[in-house]
Amino acid sequence: MTMTRPDINAKQMFFVGLLGLPWLWVVNVLYHWKAVYGSAIQNDSNSSASDDNGRGGTSDENTGILDLMNSNEGENENTDTVPPEIIQLELSKWVKRSTLGSILSFTIFISWIITFQVNKDSFSSKWFVMSPDEELVTGW
Repeated sequence: MTMTRPDINAKQMFFVGLLGLPWLWVVNVLYHWKAVYGSAIQNDSNSSASDDNGRGGTSDENTGILDLMNSNEGENENTDTVPPEIIQLELSKWVKRSTLGSILSFTIFISWIITFQVNKDSFSSKWFVMSPDEELVTGW
């Protein structure tokens, strides 16, 4: 079984998120979080050691994606033509775009909910699933 490169996976998830599935951007960010942003929680014992990216932790903890790419060199023909550093840069680019897209889409969504709830009396009954007249019939 061949594994797809993480940068290609992140790019595909970003473009599918553009099709109207912004939750997939959140999945993309969470799936590649450790490879792009590092560990979310830093221990005091590991705070003195840092890797090349300036993140805390030992180098064994933060090089997981590079080790994965190096261990699968013979399995995927594209891996040996692209250096792991380039793959890491591409992965970072697509995951950061997914982060921005998810923040923007959820900000717009929450803004719409707040606007609608505050001004729901000014919207016509066409905006609602059930009109106020149907309330008496259904008992809701």
